[in-house]
Amino acid sequence: MHDEDDVRVEPITGEESLWRLVTALAAALTPFEVAEAFTKLGAAAGGGSFTNMAILTEELASVQVVHRPSFNPTVVTRRGIYDLDADTPACEAIRGGLPVLLGSLDEIRTRYPALLAEIEEAGVGSRATLPLHSVTGTTLGAIGFGWPGPQEFSAVQLRRLDLIAQLVGLALERAMEQQTESGHGEQLPSILETMPNAFFSLGADLTISSLNAEAERLLGRSRDDVLGSRFLTVSAEAAGPALERRFRQAIESGESVVFEEFFARFDGWFEVHAWPDRDGLNVYFSDVSERRNSEFAQSVALDEARRAHARLTFVAEVSTRLHGAVTRTELFERLSRAVLTYMADWCTVVVPAGEELIRVAAAHRDPILDGLAKRLVGGYPHPFSGPSPGVVVYRSGEPLRLMRLAQQIVTDLDDSIASAAYGRTLRLLGDGPGLIMPVFFNEEVVAVLTMVRSGGEPFGDADIATMTQVIATVADLLDDAVHLETQRETASALQAAALPRALPTSDRLALAAGYRPASKGAQVGGDWYDAFELQSGHIALVVGDAAGHGLQAAALMTQMRNALRAHLFDSFGPSESIAKLSSFIATQEPEAFATIICVEIDPATGEGIWASAGHPAPILLNHQGVSVYLQGKPAPPIGSADPQSLQQPVGHPIVLKAGDRLVMFTDGLFERRGVDIEIGLTHLMITAEQTRGTDVEAACESILREMLLGSHDDDVCLLIADFSPGA
Repeated sequence: MHDEDDVRVEPITGEESLWRLVTALAAALTPFEVAEAFTKLGAAAGGGSFTNMAILTEELASVQVVHRPSFNPTVVTRRGIYDLDADTPACEAIRGGLPVLLGSLDEIRTRYPALLAEIEEAGVGSRATLPLHSVTGTTLGAIGFGWPGPQEFSAVQLRRLDLIAQLVGLALERAMEQQTESGHGEQLPSILETMPNAFFSLGADLTISSLNAEAERLLGRSRDDVLGSRFLTVSAEAAGPALERRFRQAIESGESVVFEEFFARFDGWFEVHAWPDRDGLNVYFSDVSERRNSEFAQSVALDEARRAHARLTFVAEVSTRLHGAVTRTELFERLSRAVLTYMADWCTVVVPAGEELIRVAAAHRDPILDGLAKRLVGGYPHPFSGPSPGVVVYRSGEPLRLMRLAQQIVTDLDDSIASAAYGRTLRLLGDGPGLIMPVFFNEEVVAVLTMVRSGGEPFGDADIATMTQVIATVADLLDDAVHLETQRETASALQAAALPRALPTSDRLALAAGYRPASKGAQVGGDWYDAFELQSGHIALVVGDAAGHGLQAAALMTQMRNALRAHLFDSFGPSESIAKLSSFIATQEPEAFATIICVEIDPATGEGIWASAGHPAPILLNHQGVSVYLQGKPAPPIGSADPQSLQQPVGHPIVLKAGDRLVMFTDGLFERRGVDIEIGLTHLMITAEQTRGTDVEAACESILREMLLGSHDDDVCLLIADFSPGA
């Protein structure tokens, strides 16, 4: 049984008020007691503020009306006699046998002007009057309801009022037919006798004065056996001190109590309503076992549904976080962070390398401890010959659960200083239940994921099923990552092959160059530089940028570099060589797009010529301390013009003086997302100027370092030429 604190003293609800009315009607022994019961309790049951009841006299010529307005307490209870043909709502309802509905004061004023003052005095703004019928259909009287404001009388409201009219009609018929004898208190009207809830009427001493058929069934005893007995004695196996306190509370407070309880004797959950009346207490038991069991089952199902939804959301979120990883290492790093959102407090990922497992990723939910976890990366390898749980999973390919993972690992460590440090780190990260999952790729274990809940609940079968889905996603993305890595390696090889192995040397022309790949992503770009000696003894300097990334861009770049080299070596010069290259690409690679700048310099005199196809102009730092971007008219980028309207780039003369420096570059050196191009070019100009007084090699490294601070999305080429005085 629950403690008495579980008792609810409830305000009277619509359902409760209806049961109060039913109980009072059941106890009424005369017509006027029926009228008193209705006028006292009917307003609350009908949702109104006013009630009255009209009883047709035996002569069938007059009506006696009992009023009890509850909205305006200044109007006292009174009874009045009216001729049946009087112009009142009650008499009209009795005569016609149909409800009289008055939804507003205007309707009342129109139909019953003589009653308007009395109705307004009662604080009523709308009324409904319904006839009372016997079981055989004989009209016995009428009941009336009033409300302070207008009413629309919905179908639901009218059904409620009609139900009350039926109950009052049955009670009035019974009272008219029966004489008020002392033994009649033990008899119940048919509505209580046949209702599906167990009903008891108790005296002030909690003795049973009446009960219905369902109450007999619930107790398993006949009413003759239990009438006059104390309820708590009859139901001793189900009731106890707490139940008696609740009943006493209702009697002493005059307020109903409602509670739900599991009664072992009745083998079920019951909602118990107990409300007092003038004789004692009325109690009914409603079997709510089906609802309670259903609620419990729904609660269990809802909890499981929530957990399933959380697992599905977790798998989807992990998949989203993992997509876009372009290397296996990046994929495992993302995985280690993603599992912390739902599955674990910290985790690590190890991969095979030689004859041991090495850690490539680690993460902790706590930002401070995350730094400590990162220290595990690259350290403390697990030899295949050792007892590490990770090695066990790597060999077996089966998930492994441990109740205290860190403790298990520390127990198996040797006595070395490194092992002691490793054990301290694991304990600091937090011990608890662990789950170790193999990661498969091409049916082989390629990694092992270890997850730990610091002091959390153990991993269950649902967790393993969830992580199996995650691992399947990882396997799919590993295929992509391996493919991208292969492409990157091939593209990098092509990129390296396209760059000159060595720069040409000259007494007066010093050269330096550098290439930097993009800091993010796995795709190599199409940027390149070239410098070589021509048949004339001149030096050709080239910087180009083929659009795109990856293997296709690298292959295009190699084609363009080789074709341009051939044209320049055949002495066509920068302008005509670019034109020939543009014509070749337009026919062979119609989707290609690139920019190129080409300079041909006589290393003996510094004289030369340059031409451009849509490429950024180079910077000239002259010996007088003036810095400028070379001015010229570049041709459109390669691949941007109609092959039938290709134009040969304009060749622009250039003369390098002793002490001059020429800086050539690709756009990745100065372009940044969200930064104006002019700002980037100005920054590059200032950076280049700051290298005055340094040799060409130092200048190249300094510019690359300064301009590429932080991350950059594109690859970069830089080529610098210094012209020095002759010997």
